[in-house]
Amino acid sequence: MSISLYTRISEELARRIANHEYPLGSLIPPENALAEEFGASRHTVRAALRQLQDLGLIARRRGSGTTVEAVSPKSGFSQSLASLEDLVQLAARTPRHIQKMQEIVADIDLAAQLRVGAGTRWLRISSKRGEAGKPPIVWTDLYVDAHYRGIRKLAQQYPDRLVSELIEAHYGRRIASVEQTIDARAIPATVARELDVEPESPGLFILRQYRDQAGKVVEVSTSYHPAGRYQFSFTLIREG
Repeated sequence: MSISLYTRISEELARRIANHEYPLGSLIPPENALAEEFGASRHTVRAALRQLQDLGLIARRRGSGTTVEAVSPKSGFSQSLASLEDLVQLAARTPRHIQKMQEIVADIDLAAQLRVGAGTRWLRISSKRGEAGKPPIVWTDLYVDAHYRGIRKLAQQYPDRLVSELIEAHYGRRIASVEQTIDARAIPATVARELDVEPESPGLFILRQYRDQAGKVVEVSTSYHPAGRYQFSFTLIREG
């Protein structure tokens, strides 16, 4: 999957900040210098800096330049249900247990399920979550843009963190939105075996698309929850 130039610039600057090439409190090079270094327009450089600013890594002040404010980005989600704190809490309470990782190319059927382009490349991370001594509560296939194949080690190193958070922290690409679709489905035999339930038994299917600020899909997850092991709740507020 192609990565925009401003995203590549943002990733490189985030790497330099994380490696203290631009120390905390220091100024990073001005827009014109970055534009010359990366062979980009100043408009493209501004878009890259905006991503870093939204992550809380830098602060831009007229007349004072661009200052490094943090070495690692702020949390991708604020502390409220409306901003999907349930996902963060689930990750913290029930660390993933990775079963398999492999690079794949989305065929027509998979692309239709994930709502992505056929022929696109992804790193698929298959995992289970659950508390020790209890049946697993979910089987998840997470598809990460193959550009971030380096996330393999990080996903294993930090099982209690969302992969989207790891992408933000180590690549500087901000996840701006998560689109979620919930469906009641029979659990397929291959997944049922992993979840210790009968094939075609009732379950909850959740599709999540994680998008960046430009609306491009960075990762997609498909999850199966057996009936009775997971409850999803939210509140609707009448406007006016």
